[in-house]
Amino acid sequence: MTVIEDLFEGDLAAGSEAACELLPDVVAALDHLVPRLTAPADRTTVRRYFVFTDAAARALTGLPARCPEAIPAPVVMYGLLRRSCVEVPWVAPSCDGRGALTVLVDRLRGFAGGLPQQCVQARRDIDEHLFAWFLKAMAAAEHEQRSASPLRRAMTTLDLSSSDIAELMGVKRQAVEKWLLAGPPADRIAKIGALAEIADILSYRLRDGTAAVVVRRRADGYGGRSMLEVIADDDHEWLLRSVKDSFDYTRVA
Repeated sequence: MTVIEDLFEGDLAAGSEAACELLPDVVAALDHLVPRLTAPADRTTVRRYFVFTDAAARALTGLPARCPEAIPAPVVMYGLLRRSCVEVPWVAPSCDGRGALTVLVDRLRGFAGGLPQQCVQARRDIDEHLFAWFLKAMAAAEHEQRSASPLRRAMTTLDLSSSDIAELMGVKRQAVEKWLLAGPPADRIAKIGALAEIADILSYRLRDGTAAVVVRRRADGYGGRSMLEVIADDDHEWLLRSVKDSFDYTRVA
């Protein structure tokens, strides 16, 4: 099993190779997308780039750790790596998926492993107008994803990776990546909707970052299961009612 420390212990090339082996679908998608970003592109290309780099950031920061106390919390690492995705096309050692993942691994090695950064020099041929357009398009893509996608909103709030969602839904990770691009199939909407609504309630009622902890905590009221385990068992509608009742103060006499 790959652990996050595997990305730090060798050189950057070894860490990049490990990441590429872990995420072949992301590399393949970025092989097509990254070259198109450094030339006049459209917003659809930027949206797809956002989705796949976000998937990579979630997967890399969601790797298990041998010594979790020695690195930042996954939600912190994800937030930092997510911000780095804007600079990836402009500092990548190669204009393809491997180059993009190399930058992400380089950044992760820096803020999680304390290693010197190597992918720091921007290309000299960057068109300033194209670059300004790309920044605006990325900001718009992030806003659209956060406001329009219940699945992505739940993943962000509850610190869930594509693999976590796949386990909850009983599908492969590749299916979840497709849902993030094109939306889930009709037979999955109810479960994803319940998950998103639970995430929204907990996010509103609890302190920042607490929701991700609460959904992983086992409770007697859930038969010794965590909220995520309840959802995986297809008891999501019951759980949603339970969560709503927990914060319905009008029921208190």
